[in-house]
Amino acid sequence: MEQPKPADGWPDGPLSEAEAADRLGADGLAVWVMDADSAVRSATVPADAPETPVVDIVIETDDAFEMYSYSGGRWMDYGTQRKDDEDAPPMAGTLESYRILAGESELDLG
Repeated sequence: MEQPKPADGWPDGPLSEAEAADRLGADGLAVWVMDADSAVRSATVPADAPETPVVDIVIETDDAFEMYSYSGGRWMDYGTQRKDDEDAPPMAGTLESYRILAGESELDLG
């Protein structure tokens, strides 16, 4: 996994679910989000955030998983994990704590 770096072109605060779903774009298969529990909410979500704020998102494409997180008042890019990288840990384990907000995944988590 890459060291996180500030994400270019992302807003100044958490996304609404509609804004997160819009990140699917033309090349996306699925947008995965982690629901923020009350502890996460109090630590990372500003008072003026959307009612259902999205602070962790994974965008699945045909070739990879692109990972982003809102932390410290900004969106951070955690890098891209290619699906054909046999040395990378499986994303199924990571995404068990996420839900699909938009699109359809190629992963079988069942």
